[in-house]
This record gives sequence, structure tokens and C-alpha cells, in this order.
Amino acid sequence: MPSDFTGSTDYLREPLLTAQEGPERLAAEDALASLEFGTALFHPASDLSAQAYWHKIEFAPVDTPTELILRLSNIMIDELDFYLLQNGEVVRHWVRGDTQPWSPDAAYASIWFPVELQPGSTHQVLIRKASEGPLLLPLRLMSPPQFEQLTETSFKIWAAAAGALLILLIHNTVTFLLFRYPAYGFYILFHSLVFLSLGVTQGFGPWLWPMAFNQFLGSIILTLYTLSAWCIFHFSLQFLQIRTRLPGWWRYRRLADLAFASAVLVSLVVPEYAYATPFSVLQGAVSIYCLYLGFKILRTGFSPAALFLVAWSFFIVGAAIGGMVFRSQLPFNTFTEHALLISTVIELLCFSFSLTQRTRYLETEKNQQLLTSPVSGLANRNYFINHLHRQHALPNDRVHLVLIQLSGITELSEAVGPESAMKASATLAQRINQALESEPHILRHRLPNLSHSNVIDMDQENLVFLCYQLDSPGAIIEHLEPVLNQTIHLRQLEFQQLFSIGVASGDLNRIDVTTLYQHAQLAARANWRSTQLWSPYQQDLQSRQHRQLMLVAEMSKAIRNHDFHFEIQPKIALSTGQINSGEVLLRWHHATLGRVSPADFIPLAEHVGLIYQLTQLILHQVLSWMQQHADQLHGTTLAINISARDLLQQNFAAGVIELCKGYGISPGSIVLEITETSVVSDSGLAVDNAALLRSAGFSLSIDDFGAGYSSMQNIHRLQPDEIKIDRLFVSDLDSNPTHQTLCRSLIQLSRDLHIHTTAEGIETEEQLKLLSSWGCHSGQGYFFHRPMSPEEYIGLL
Repeated sequence: MPSDFTGSTDYLREPLLTAQEGPERLAAEDALASLEFGTALFHPASDLSAQAYWHKIEFAPVDTPTELILRLSNIMIDELDFYLLQNGEVVRHWVRGDTQPWSPDAAYASIWFPVELQPGSTHQVLIRKASEGPLLLPLRLMSPPQFEQLTETSFKIWAAAAGALLILLIHNTVTFLLFRYPAYGFYILFHSLVFLSLGVTQGFGPWLWPMAFNQFLGSIILTLYTLSAWCIFHFSLQFLQIRTRLPGWWRYRRLADLAFASAVLVSLVVPEYAYATPFSVLQGAVSIYCLYLGFKILRTGFSPAALFLVAWSFFIVGAAIGGMVFRSQLPFNTFTEHALLISTVIELLCFSFSLTQRTRYLETEKNQQLLTSPVSGLANRNYFINHLHRQHALPNDRVHLVLIQLSGITELSEAVGPESAMKASATLAQRINQALESEPHILRHRLPNLSHSNVIDMDQENLVFLCYQLDSPGAIIEHLEPVLNQTIHLRQLEFQQLFSIGVASGDLNRIDVTTLYQHAQLAARANWRSTQLWSPYQQDLQSRQHRQLMLVAEMSKAIRNHDFHFEIQPKIALSTGQINSGEVLLRWHHATLGRVSPADFIPLAEHVGLIYQLTQLILHQVLSWMQQHADQLHGTTLAINISARDLLQQNFAAGVIELCKGYGISPGSIVLEITETSVVSDSGLAVDNAALLRSAGFSLSIDDFGAGYSSMQNIHRLQPDEIKIDRLFVSDLDSNPTHQTLCRSLIQLSRDLHIHTTAEGIETEEQLKLLSSWGCHSGQGYFFHRPMSPEEYIGLL
């Protein structure tokens, strides 16, 4: 050092005179006398090594007493001794090693050593160092005022860093206690380990905790780093939701835990200089793995992963700079000294912000799941009921609510499975939603993820959209018709959705949207029976609905109280004019409603599922009456109507057979007339029940043949003994050539198949003559007899 040197805050750049100690530890005087110092060993002495090294600094003579202070930034050297020699003798000795008791005592301000130079003397400083870790010796030689200023700056940096880290730690600890989310737990543990390790490596640790504790942390610093890597690994798994988003990667976490556990054990028993390189590989692997997962998850739309990647980038840069400095691959300066500290604080801040962003994202995702259909991604029933008014300042003028009811979903689910059926419904909903994009008067619904939906997917079978500032939504509905009629392809099956559209309109100052939806449901139900593309709501639809609900309630009560009774309409053999059978007709006379038509209550019973109880009730009544009048009924048959839905009951046929046995009635005297045969078309159970009834001796008849849902296929599947020509074709037989052709063809077909034919609704002699001439076997209608009481029927026989 030149005699005019008065100190500098810059690090010493020139290589120090360096010598390597032998197997025996030397005293300072012996080292000065016996070791050969030179600059060749300076760089090897700064790297990881199991050897002990000496550095020597020589000072030129001074003219006046001069005090300089030697300050060291690395406080992690295991054995560190400073010696001041004057005229070849040790005058000061400071012990500052990481594994040594420090002496002499002094206020902590990093590692520093006063060098007092006296005129007329030679002075040297000897520094002995030995460590399992890096032997880097970043030195500054400065004046006391410079040292005081640098110490004050260091205290400010330490206070800012420690304060920021502690505040973040407290904030996230409180957040973890509130939410108990696992990612916060791993973040807090990682944060704590980073805080401890930075306290050791950056020098502010002894400022906050006892020196003995700091020295202990220094002895396990790579263990702390390994545990930090494990924490950040698990934090990444939890934060990025790898378990649900990338389940394939989630399976390997236990293998990773085993690798980390092994690394921790190795770090505790292997010297630091031997474990440093494997740890660098481990740290690099974890960094690459977490970055890879972050990028992969970000591509799925998980936006908090972006801040996660920013945090990782800062940490990796800071860790790389810190590692290169301590491996003497980068020079020690003000930036590189604090690069790791700054990058770590930024990283922890970014992680904290990303956790907050993730909480918001999950809240948004949760709301998105609550308010949208999981299959179509459109607004759902919950949105319609609870959030529609919140999301829109709905217009005060007339609003049209359009309901599209879909049919055939149940049948499609049975054919291709429920998942495919849901996808088919969702596909149609998305097509409608897309088609409505170009319509300016559609009410659009903003979803939590900032997307919007034109259609509300109420469920698999009901789609809704709202429009305003229009006199009628007819033009929009017509625009949708090609979309609704478009074929959907499922598993090599081309499927065209059946639909019905109902529209309810109103001023939202007077009526709410849920009431509009109720009205649109009634309109859509009415539209199933209409030839129009859509039907508007009308007041009488609600009255009809109220009546149906009342009928259902009263019908249940009437079944329990056995308030139903039956009449019989005779069937006449057209060739002889004699009564050969009778049809049992169910009747219901209500105390306040009066006589309720079967055309009203039987379809309703089938729709709500009361038809099964109603069938059992009439069977008991009729069989009991037949038992009481067995002699009068001998040689005749009675026809009892059953719904085709009865045939879908698992044990229906067996139950009817047992019932007849219980009353002692021969199955040969019973004809079972089956109505609404569409439901048996593809049901093996219905066909099996029909076969069992035939084998027991019952005759089967297809009622209302030629109208409704009857088909030729049912003749093959049910193999009936009789078909009944619907009154629709008979009522105008004498004036309608088309019906004449149809009836004549049906009778001829039946004769060819050896099936008995009965014509319903014969009211004129002309109708009777035509049917007889074509070979119809039996007939019934007002021309012969009206329905009558069982007693009148017995008298007639």
C-alpha cells in the first residue's frame, strides 16, 4: 500500500499476496517467516477448498500516525484470523471465523479490523482463512469516516431488507391462518428459510440474533438452501394446481420428496465444498422444472402463473449472480454484493402478489363455475335467478324472453350415454349463442371471467335469451331456425334436435324475469301442439296450467279414496248384431269440479306418473265386479284400457296374472287395450311384458290404431289379437274418400294378418254398412249403445 493511501470505499482489485498452509497450523510470525507469498495462488484461494490459506498486505512507511479500517463482506469463512504485525511482531489479533468464538468483543458491523500505522515502523497484515465453503475475501480498506458512513448505509440496507421480509412474512402468515391454503404454508416456510439464510450470507443476521445462532446457521447453510428448494417445489405444485391441471406430473412428487430428503441428509454429513456442485445441479433442476410447469400452466389460461414466472426469473438471476460472485466468477461490487438480497425480496414480493392474484383468480373461477354451465360455458340457471338483475341495468321498455325447449335428450342419453347427450345439447347452445352475436338487440350477459354470453343455459333441455327494443322477436327466431335444424354428429350418429319455442313479453317495471320465464315455459309447452315456429304466451295458458296442477292434486286424493268408477260400452259383432264384448271406460265425478273428462285426466296421469296407481285401481274394481257377476258374464269378454307406460313396469305382467288368480277370473275373458304405443317401440321390457300376458291367455288390443303414435312396427313387436280403428277415421267415413281408403286398407291388412278389427265411434247406418262390406269384425259407438253403468250392461246382456 503506498504511503499516501488514505482509504477507499471500493473493493481491493489487485490480487493479494497469498500462500498455502501445510498440514500443520502456523503462528503468524512463523507464517510470515516460512511461507512464500505470491499472487499466483490468490484465485485458487478464493474458491472452494479444504486447504488453509494466508494473505499478506504490506504497508509503506508513514510519516504520521495513520488509522485505516479493513472491512470484509463475507462472514461465512469458518476460520478467519486477522493479524497486525509491526516490525515483524504481532501487535493485534482479531478472531472472526464463522465457527470460532469472536475476539476481541466489538459492536457488530460486519467483519472489520482496525489497522493503526506508526511512523518509523514496518507494518503487515496477515489473514489466515480456512473453510468448507467459499474462501472469497472481498476487502475494503478505508478511513474511519468512510467506515462509519458505509456502516450507516449497511444498517439502512439491512433494516430495509429485514423489515420488508418480516412484514411480508407476517402478512402471509395472517393470510395463511385465515385461508389455510397449503401454498401459503409452503411459501411461509420458504420465506422463513430464505430470511435465515440471507441473514447469514448478507451479514445482517448477527444484527438480529445471537452470534452463536448465526454461526450454527452458517454451518448448515446448504441444508437451508436444500430445504428452501423443497419448499419452493411444493409451493409451485400447490400454487399452479398441478394436482388438477397436470395430474400426470403430480404423481412424481413423492419421488421428488425422496430425492430432497436424501439431499438434506447428504448436506448434513458431506463438507460444503464437496456438496456445493451437486446442490447447484439440484437448484438448477428445480428452477427449470418450476419454470416449465409455470409456462405450461400459463398456456392453459391460469393468469397468476405469469407473476409466478416473473418471481422465479428474478430469483434465478439473483441466485446466479450470487453464486458466480462466491465462486469468484464475477467481481465483488456494490451491485453484485446485494444482487441476491434484492432479487430475493422482489421474488418474495412477486410470490406474495401472485398469491393474492391467485386468490382473486380462484374467486373469479369459483363464481364462473357457479354462474356458467360446465359443458357449454354459457350463463346458467343460477346466473338467471340470482345475478341477472345485478349484471344489467335492464331496459325499462318491453323485453322478450325467448325459451327454446329441447326434446329427446333422455332418449339420446340412453343411446349414446349421458356425457355425449350433454355435449350434443351444449353444441346446440353454443351454435345459438354464436348465431346471436350479430343481433344488435340481444341482451348480453357479462361473466366473471370477463367473457359474455348471449344465451342462458338453464339446463340440458331449456335455453333462454332476451331481446329488447323490438315489437316481436319473430325475425330473430326465424334467423335461428336453420341453426336449430342443423344436424349434430355423435359417434357415427346423425342427430337432429327436436325443439319448441315459447315467448313471453313484458315490462320489467311490472313483471320480473322469473315470471317471464314461467310464462315462456307455458308458451313452449303449447307450441309442441302447434304448427307454428314459436308461440307467444297467452293468459289462458296459465289458467290451464293451474287447472292441471289442481287436477293432479285432486286425482291423487281420488285414487286414495277410490273415487273413480267405471262404465261399459258394448262392442257389437257386425255380422250378427249381437253384443260380444264390452269396453271398460274409467269415470271420475268430482264433488266440486263435476264430471272430469278422461281426455283431461288420463294424459295428465301418464305425464306425472299416476297412471300406474290408476291402472291398479281400475283392475281391482273391474275384476271384483266380474267375480260378483261371473254367471251373467259367462261367454263374454271385457276390454280394460292400460297405458303402454304400464308395460314399462318391471313386474306388471306378473302382477296382473296374480291379480286374476286372486279374483278367480280367467285371463281369456280379459282384453287389454294398449294406448300410446310409441313408448314400446324400442323397449324390450314392454315387449317381454306383452309376451308374458299373451302366454297367460290375455288378449291384447292396440287402441286408436292409425292415429297418434301407433305404427306398423308395434303389430310386429306386440303381436296383438285386435286393432281398434280410431274414431278419427270413422266419424266422417261416409263423406271422406281418404278415410274410406285408409279404413278399407287397415281392415284388409288385419284380415291378412288374422287380427280382429274393431271400429270405434260408429254413429250412422252408412258408416256401419261401409265397414261391414269391407269385413270389419266388430264396432262400437253411439249408433249401437252409449257407455252405461255395469248394472245396465248386465241387464243388456
